[in-house]
Amino acid sequence: MVRVMNDAAGFFRGTILRILLLASLAALMVATLTACGPGAVRTQPEETTASGGYPVTVTDSVGRRVTIESEPRRIASMAPSLTETVFALGEGEKVVGVTTADDYPPEVRELPKIGDFQQVNVEKVLELDADLLLVSFEYSTRERAEELEEETGADVVVVNPGSLEETTASMELVGRAVGAPERGERLRERLERELREISEAVEGRPRPTVFYELWHDPLQTVGPGSFIHDAIVLAGGRNIAASTEKPYPTYSTETLIKKDPDYYLLGSTAGVGPEELEERPGYSALSAVRRGNVVVVNDDLITRPGPRIAKGVREIAEAIHPEAFGR
Repeated sequence: MVRVMNDAAGFFRGTILRILLLASLAALMVATLTACGPGAVRTQPEETTASGGYPVTVTDSVGRRVTIESEPRRIASMAPSLTETVFALGEGEKVVGVTTADDYPPEVRELPKIGDFQQVNVEKVLELDADLLLVSFEYSTRERAEELEEETGADVVVVNPGSLEETTASMELVGRAVGAPERGERLRERLERELREISEAVEGRPRPTVFYELWHDPLQTVGPGSFIHDAIVLAGGRNIAASTEKPYPTYSTETLIKKDPDYYLLGSTAGVGPEELEERPGYSALSAVRRGNVVVVNDDLITRPGPRIAKGVREIAEAIHPEAFGR
């Protein structure tokens, strides 16, 4: 019987929202590829402060040195991962605006919406009198960040990590920006410890081949440059789409069947369940399907570079190495 580990609700609901997910992933791909080029600037846990804590100067993901004169009181967040980070730092009461995609923690669903992955609603940010705007994805350029500062009057900090390592480092960056530097450092250390524990649990074990389905029509998966690929590798697996050398490639069914992965992971936003997978032409011959190694995972935990990302990596590790976790 097909095992289902976590059939949690996905990042987006319905066809329109799934399209938005793919758009956001594409935007992340572009940002990641840009960040990996020559002279790229990575998230730096750097700061300067006065004796009282502020002003504080941080270097964001696009290399801007942003000086925040006083502790932010009204924070607007343009990415679910950033909203989650602020709440994980214990500063959630400062958040006054979020995106239409924000759904965690549950209380953010009731907060005013300041836009989506495509555009900031500048008028709404002004109406909310935000003094700090955290942005990612589409806004990950120096020019756009500076424009937003002029348009909103808020300090703008770009946080756009391109790897698991940069994700853990971004906890400190956000912590310093929002007035919780020590909690940011502790959160980074906790995530690094959790990821290290996962890596140690699967160390030395055979590395099964894995396919991760993001979307089914057309079939879309993950490759190098994506958080999910990094998660598969750290979790002790071998991603059969690694040779595509693309973060979010379209994948042919013929190649999938030929490579015949040991495990088939279905992202919870893929819009299909294991039973539907078995009904696709040719899929019943896949080893993963025949052996019951089809697992639904909560890809909110992996596609969002936030404080729950270690949980997402562990979910994948438990799927492909259940024996390492007493399952």
